[in-house]
Amino acid sequence: MVGKMSPDGKTVEFDFLDVSGSTQKGLMNHAVFTMVDANHHTEEWTYVLPGDKTLSGHADLTRTK
Repeated sequence: MVGKMSPDGKTVEFDFLDVSGSTQKGLMNHAVFTMVDANHHTEEWTYVLPGDKTLSGHADLTRTK
């Protein structure tokens, strides 16, 4: 995967670049991490299954004290 940061530095986006080996069971092809504040970030994940079907996941993560 290759990553790029947003101009404001709060989001890092990763896109599939290349793979070594089989993709027979699918592959992770996209991820986005967004830093909301010092105690909170979100994650978006996209996985491509065989047959080009996609699965997406979202997580809101908060630091505990």
